[in-house]
Amino acid sequence: MNPMEIKSNKFYFLIVFLFWIIDVFAGPGGSGPPVPLKKKPPPPPGLSIDENSIILVSIALLFGIYIVYVNMLKTKKPI
Repeated sequence: MNPMEIKSNKFYFLIVFLFWIIDVFAGPGGSGPPVPLKKKPPPPPGLSIDENSIILVSIALLFGIYIVYVNMLKTKKPI
């Protein structure tokens, strides 16, 4: 009997065992998915996503103008 032959048999047994374990955990079982509740979930809060978008855009525009102005003052070239 060859020692390499014993190792290969153990390897094949391990592979078969791992596939069996996967089948046990991933196989169908139980009673299926849970039954949905007849009660409706509460409605989402009444907040609008676009509620303050004009304010945010105007702040971003003013901040951009400020950054451009400050950089122009720093890089002012002599005449």
